[in-house]
Amino acid sequence: MRAVDLIGCGALNLDVIYRLPRSFPLRGELGPPGTEQVMDAALRARVDAALADADPVRAGGGQAANTVNALARLGYATAMIGRVGADEDGRFVLDELSPADARLVHREGETGRVYVLLDEDGERRNLVWPAANDAFAPSDLPRRLPRSRHALFTSFAGDGPLEAQLALLERLPADVDVSFDPGEIYARKGVKRFLPILDRCAYLFSTVTELEMMCGLSLPESLAFLLNAGVGLVIVKMGSRGARLVGRRVDLYVPPLPAEVVDVTGAGDLFAAGFIAAMIEQTGLESAGRLAAWAASRGISGLGRSAYPDAAAWRERLGEERGEPADDAGPEGRW
Repeated sequence: MRAVDLIGCGALNLDVIYRLPRSFPLRGELGPPGTEQVMDAALRARVDAALADADPVRAGGGQAANTVNALARLGYATAMIGRVGADEDGRFVLDELSPADARLVHREGETGRVYVLLDEDGERRNLVWPAANDAFAPSDLPRRLPRSRHALFTSFAGDGPLEAQLALLERLPADVDVSFDPGEIYARKGVKRFLPILDRCAYLFSTVTELEMMCGLSLPESLAFLLNAGVGLVIVKMGSRGARLVGRRVDLYVPPLPAEVVDVTGAGDLFAAGFIAAMIEQTGLESAGRLAAWAASRGISGLGRSAYPDAAAWRERLGEERGEPADDAGPEGRW
């Protein structure tokens, strides 16, 4: 297998996206906008019944999968490691990863599903049905890994898959830059579970709520703890308020860009894709923040992955950032 710019490892889901009115009958049982909730069988049955007459949009989903797909669309080589079902939904999810490489994904069982419930403002509530994701295990890892510059770890719902992620982490050469986005589901498990990842972590992507939840500390204390634990840079995602890039000797604010908001699902994953692409291009942190914000602002203007920017748009934006003519602004330093 050829070398890649990024390997992603995390849950792979079929996203079923619904636009719902404020009168949706189960709204009172769900968390506030922006939250994720793992469903049991009883809640899924009620949700399925409430949505029986609604017509969803289907899309590939999962934090790492979104970033892997977005980075591939920008023109970089990426691959995904994880697990989908040996079913029609699984085939759809893997097709949706393209142009990323899906050959390392194990296929068995029932494909995981996330119900993405969008309100009138484009804010979402995610209801997670893990299915095959919860069975992801060290035996699902490929025998041979492609050489890679970056690796991205994101959350699973169950406890077992973390063992597979830690086994993968141990197999990564020391020169691979590791990124980690715990999301709300991993943040709830507490920081001690993830100390081996944090010790290798060059870039940690997380919201303020997730950081405080994961560390059990205030934001300043959480940042100090994570940097002392080995994290090189914490990228604090603040939604419509932008982002902060915080390291031992740096604290940069990244302002948001104006955008037509259709679906904020995956905005943080797009931000990560833009940031990692900028790191590949060695643009410097200030430029990386602006490029990441640009990628996120482009992607939220459509449902699912429909508005993710392509390589031509990326080359143009990268050239603008470098002050180069657009024709000279292609990705550099590739394998």
